[in-house]
Amino acid sequence: MTNVLPGTATAAVRDKFWVYRPMLDLIGRSEGTDKGRGYNETLGYGAYTGGDVDLVSMTLDQIDALQTKMLANRRNKLKSSALGRYQIIRTTLRTMRQQLGLTGREKFDADMQDRLACYLLGQRGIDKWLADRLKLETLIGNLAQEWASIPKPNGKGHYEGQNAGVSVSMVKAALAEVARRHAEGLPKVVEKVPVTVETPVVPKEVDKEVKKKTGLWGWLTTIFGSGGAGLAGFLGADWQTVLAIGAVALGVLLLLILLRRQIIGAVQDIRGAVEG
Repeated sequence: MTNVLPGTATAAVRDKFWVYRPMLDLIGRSEGTDKGRGYNETLGYGAYTGGDVDLVSMTLDQIDALQTKMLANRRNKLKSSALGRYQIIRTTLRTMRQQLGLTGREKFDADMQDRLACYLLGQRGIDKWLADRLKLETLIGNLAQEWASIPKPNGKGHYEGQNAGVSVSMVKAALAEVARRHAEGLPKVVEKVPVTVETPVVPKEVDKEVKKKTGLWGWLTTIFGSGGAGLAGFLGADWQTVLAIGAVALGVLLLLILLRRQIIGAVQDIRGAVEG
């Protein structure tokens, strides 16, 4: 069972990258692509691709060819092949294709771009940070190395001449939202509480009366049973006397057996009287 609010659960179903979406949106803002064509944006807003390009309909192989063309453009003084919402360069994209086992025939659509950006977030330590195995400042510094528009903890860009597109507080706020969404998806910890089952206790008064009645029963059966015959033998009586005593004892036993129900009823009456 997971602790996810109904509204957030619906959003999570619609968006497989819902947990990391706050950072993805921040990168889209800091890189400046969201004010342009978003997932279809290229470096310089189409300055090195001959205008706007429909990136989301292209395969990864076609994207690689386009990035090679961008690098060959003489006007590209930055020597960068950044494109897409998250401005991924050719070297990085080629490395991820190999690591993820991509064939090159996959579309560079919005879903793929989100997937690749999340992979880069993971490479830079966001999951370690969520698991409390990486300091926040270290994570922010790592992200600044991946995206030049993300500031270092001191507010400056990692690369010389590159200004950060957002503030450190904005980065921390986005990461805090990622952490909150991540926590909502974690299963609740259910602690087992030992339950003590009380054993029924017979009141002392009832137990005393029952023992008295049952003790009397045992005593009588012992005396008038084998005890009577044993006593006669001990006194040296002849067999006729022993037989007579045995007959009397047998009669008493039969009488007690007949009266046993009355004795049990009496015990129950005693129990009821004591328990109120």
